[in-house]
Amino acid sequence: MKKFLAVVMILALSAGVCFAEGLNISKPDQFVNYKIGTQRGTIAEGIAKKMLGDNSSKQLVTYEKATDVIQALKVGKIDCAIMDEAPALQFKKNDPETALTVEQYAIGFKQGNKELVEQVNKALAQIKANGQLEKIMLKYKEDPMAAKPEDIDLHVGAKGGKLIVGTESGFPPYDIKVGDGYTGIDIEMCALIAGILDKELVIIAYPFDSLFAAVNSGKVDMICAGITVNEERKMFTDFSDPYEDAKQVGVVLTKDYAAPAK
Repeated sequence: MKKFLAVVMILALSAGVCFAEGLNISKPDQFVNYKIGTQRGTIAEGIAKKMLGDNSSKQLVTYEKATDVIQALKVGKIDCAIMDEAPALQFKKNDPETALTVEQYAIGFKQGNKELVEQVNKALAQIKANGQLEKIMLKYKEDPMAAKPEDIDLHVGAKGGKLIVGTESGFPPYDIKVGDGYTGIDIEMCALIAGILDKELVIIAYPFDSLFAAVNSGKVDMICAGITVNEERKMFTDFSDPYEDAKQVGVVLTKDYAAPAK
């Protein structure tokens, strides 16, 4: 089983949010008095459950969206959170690179849909090779609101039919709902893939923990929402080649590492 490394904690100080090393998720006793928040159905939730063990029912709070986790931190409903690096970095930019737990993001498919997996892998290889994917990632990580939904070509009316993609709309900079449309790294990446396949991109938003049921029931052709590949998910979902290495990060809204009193 993969060992999870030390995480970087983000502290909210009066001057803003900054990185600092401290708590280690391999030492659960450090979290004995912490109430931890995660996004429901994510790898981060699994990490928190492993850390807390029998105390999970009392100390772990899950939320539908990453933005809900951050809001809970702000109002003091939880003491800290575990989430992916990119959303956390929206609260603090231009910090030195720090070694974190690395996972891989990929696109999910109904098991056995080999033809579509192969098509998408070829398209991914193309946009990686020509630099389009890297350009998209840099753009949104610099500014999550770098594009409007109307700026993204969904290839409406494409001759190849529709590519229906399930996503989760509260995970900036990957998936963001803006008005009646969607933007973000995953959305623009899927739009490029749809264009290569000569298909019209259709986006349907679900809670993260409902995405796998949506693709396996045929409601969508594939799912793309910063989905981490792991052995458990491979048992019921096929995945594309990875399109990014993601990092799990701890976020804390305190001025020091002292655990709150019971």
